Amino acid sequence: MQLWRQGTVHTVERVGCPVEADALVLDHLAQLGCDPASPRECRHYLYVRGELGARTVAHALVRDGWDAEFEDVGNAWLVTASVMTVLTGDLVRDRRASLEQLASDFGGHYDGWEAAAD
Repeated sequence: MQLWRQGTVHTVERVGCPVEADALVLDHLAQLGCDPASPRECRHYLYVRGELGARTVAHALVRDGWDAEFEDVGNAWLVTASVMTVLTGDLVRDRRASLEQLASDFGGHYDGWEAAAD
């Protein structure tokens, strides 16, 4: 899939399996020369039902050392959470499981992550 942004075409890869998608992001970062042992900002996206659920999820993440904010996006509430972290396959896998469970606990779903490449 290609997207137009600021006059430039960006290719977006769609991967059905979340574990494969995580591995693909790690591979792309490695191809960019990113050291997985070097901490970098990672941003995660969780969608939940209702403001109370979003507020509770965000507060739980903040208690665990994350920066988190939430907003009404129409049919759900988006919690965006950021943390400085190293990136290993095990950590990414464990973090996905934890955030999937957290979102599910509040009637929502985890929608993935992105990482700074610098």
